[in-house]
Amino acid sequence: MASMAVSVLVSEPVKGNHLPRLYDERHLSPLLKKRLALRQLKQIHAKLLRGGLNQDVVLVTKMVGACAVSGAMDYAYLLFRGTQHPDLVLCNAMLKGYTQNGFMKEALHFYVHVLEGGFFFPDQYTLPYVFKACAALLAVTAGRAVHAMSVKSGLAGDAFVGNSLVDFYAKCGDVDSALCAFCRIEEPNPISWNILIGSFVSSGDMVSARKLFDEMPERDVASWNTMLSGYAKAGDLVEARRVFEQMPERNLVSWNAMIAAYAQNGKGEHALMVFSQMVGSSVSPGVATMLTVMSIVSNMSNSDNVNWVVDLAARSEFANSVSILTAIVNLHAKFGRIDDAYRVFSGIHDKDTVCYNAMIGGFTQNQEPSRALELFRRMQSEAIEPDAMTMVSVLSACAQLGALGLGEWVHNYVERNGIPMDVYLGTALVDMYARCGDVDSSWRVFIKMPQRDVATWNAMIRGLAMHGHGNGALQLFLQMEIEGYSPNYITFVALLSACSHEGLVSHGFSIFNSMKAKYGIMPGIEHYGCMVDLLGRAKHLAEAREFIEKMPIEPDSAIWAALLSACRFHQNLELAKEATEKLIALNPSHDGNYVLLSNIYAKAGKWEDVARMRESMRSQGVRKTPGCSAVEIGDSVYEFTAGDRSHPQWAEIYAKWNELAKQLKPMGYSPDTGTVLRGILDEEEKEQALYRHSEKLAVSFALITTKPGTPIRIVKNLRICVDCHRAFELISLLLGREITIRDRNRFHHFREGHCSCRGYW
Repeated sequence: MASMAVSVLVSEPVKGNHLPRLYDERHLSPLLKKRLALRQLKQIHAKLLRGGLNQDVVLVTKMVGACAVSGAMDYAYLLFRGTQHPDLVLCNAMLKGYTQNGFMKEALHFYVHVLEGGFFFPDQYTLPYVFKACAALLAVTAGRAVHAMSVKSGLAGDAFVGNSLVDFYAKCGDVDSALCAFCRIEEPNPISWNILIGSFVSSGDMVSARKLFDEMPERDVASWNTMLSGYAKAGDLVEARRVFEQMPERNLVSWNAMIAAYAQNGKGEHALMVFSQMVGSSVSPGVATMLTVMSIVSNMSNSDNVNWVVDLAARSEFANSVSILTAIVNLHAKFGRIDDAYRVFSGIHDKDTVCYNAMIGGFTQNQEPSRALELFRRMQSEAIEPDAMTMVSVLSACAQLGALGLGEWVHNYVERNGIPMDVYLGTALVDMYARCGDVDSSWRVFIKMPQRDVATWNAMIRGLAMHGHGNGALQLFLQMEIEGYSPNYITFVALLSACSHEGLVSHGFSIFNSMKAKYGIMPGIEHYGCMVDLLGRAKHLAEAREFIEKMPIEPDSAIWAALLSACRFHQNLELAKEATEKLIALNPSHDGNYVLLSNIYAKAGKWEDVARMRESMRSQGVRKTPGCSAVEIGDSVYEFTAGDRSHPQWAEIYAKWNELAKQLKPMGYSPDTGTVLRGILDEEEKEQALYRHSEKLAVSFALITTKPGTPIRIVKNLRICVDCHRAFELISLLLGREITIRDRNRFHHFREGHCSCRGYW
């Protein structure tokens, strides 16, 4: 290197693109160890050029190292090419820079054309970088050629080179060659042994791994951890635990491996016991530990461990970590603690996309779609980019609200912003359109999807079923099998539901009987519920009761509710009483059980029994869930409850329905006052009570706020009543409007005086 004094850069902090003042040469080395912008690297290079030092190989090598730290390997190569007399150290710096930055093809190309080209002969520092590149590229042929050269040159026996060679063969899955390379190492060190043991572990040969482990002259904690992870991966928890107990020393990796071993093999309680031991040891849990433990707790059926784990995380050194706080949000949301989740979310300072996804997903999972959509708008206002997972949750919120317009906007947003349409996002779109009442758009998305999974087929089959296209759902199931997809538990729930809504009794029994016989799927409580519903809707009430009697599993409230619903429809009072008694015994606080039987009594004119049911509700502290209907107008969703007068236009809404009722009566509409409370003695008052149903208010509001001919879509929290159903059939004929109602059970498409349910609801 020239001895003359030159002006170069000092080691002061580098801020932005501005360089510090100039001093002497000795300050260059520390500066070049920092991460610099390309502009700064060029400025330093310019100083070297002006100082006549651009051919100083030592300084150029340091510059190449600085380029590697900064990821500017293209510029590093220009520096190399501009050096008239490069040496092997500079070549090795280039190789190191390429491999550090993941440019494995470039590293191999550089080695072949520069080093093997006859310019230099590789040394023990060169070959490890080459083997690393070959391993990453799985370039077995090239690696073997380099191996042969290392043997001829005598470098294969060097531990540094030999270890890289063993690692290369291990990563390429050639354990035999890895063993041969290991045997050539003159003085294998613990790293050599650990790499070879790891290769046997990766190949699943725990017998050979154990043999090597036992032969090791000196084991370190990494050796024990490798064996522990190997047994865990093989599912041998007994041996994994034995290794763990025998370890002379445990570090964070050891504890994490044992906890993960239990977690990955479905032993969550055991994993938490090990974590509890860890908390009492000298090793503190790390971020990865806490994330694993919170994932374990979230997958458990009870919330007993939530507070304990959350408190530990809050007291840890990484309590302010965004990833930890996000995991806490997920944990609270999983167990319905949505306000606690939002409190933690609100306290996170540097919120990112994953953080927002956790909270938006939490709202949708806990049936709070309005809050989910509100948070999505806030996410956009803060310029945080949504991803596919965000859109899946937002689409779920739209589906819950029945907000088709907003769902369409989300679909357009995905396409405009180039968000990848993976199978999860595509399935969410299929489900959203179906649940928002637009089964045609659901189908269009489905047939355009380049990839589908079973969940996608299930969503489309379920969508067809809920819209009354039972035969279409059955045809799609046949197509699903033709394309090689195996149905699962959920598929059969959707299929049996389709049969139920269509009254396809024989098809339903055929599908139900094939579940175990043909597909090896044991029917669950949901499938039995569908069968009871199918028989009940088809007026086979005695067969439905007998079916329940013969069930191999204990009927739950959904089974008896299906039977009670059929009894209401077909006015079977005796069986309805039995079903209600069973329901009240299983769930005494559920209002629907009392209301259904009360309505059956009212329809039959048994007012004393109605009064008794009402008194029973009062004594049990049970309150009737108010009917609630939501209708989307423009970009907003409006909700109405039964008898609602909170809307600013309530007077116009009520006047509109009264006007409609007068127009409908000449068409044959007669308000069904039979189920209205006997205490309302005046027939006109009974009619007015019916006129206050939430879906009637929603329809009236839609009629006064939308243009003629505009379709009306409503989502209702309860089952639509007989009176509203008949009224909407006639309105669709009178006004030429298409009215779609999604009630608790299914969709009702009212067109030209008819409903798609054909009386099955």
